[in-house]
Amino acid sequence: MRRYRKTIRRPETLGGRKRSGDSRQFDYVLDLHGQTCDEGVAMLNSVLSSRSNSTILVIHGKGTGILRRRIRAYASGDPRVKKVELGENSTSLGGDGVVVVYTR
Repeated sequence: MRRYRKTIRRPETLGGRKRSGDSRQFDYVLDLHGQTCDEGVAMLNSVLSSRSNSTILVIHGKGTGILRRRIRAYASGDPRVKKVELGENSTSLGGDGVVVVYTR
């Protein structure tokens, strides 16, 4: 009988190995796996209101793309957000399953 180990990823262990030259630090990691669109937007709103001048890694996952589109649209239109960096356009870990949000 095989034994399987369930792995729980914590924000401090995201990405495993460090790439050389990638010393990016995030002030906050928001994991939205398993959340509905409304719950995800509410969580992002509360983090944006409590964190100013910070870098937030939002992990929404790949999935069907519904949560990804809603989170990115909300973050792009929010006046508290200085810059939105999409995961597939950056060197951040997670590819198109993440968004990096820079707040004012």
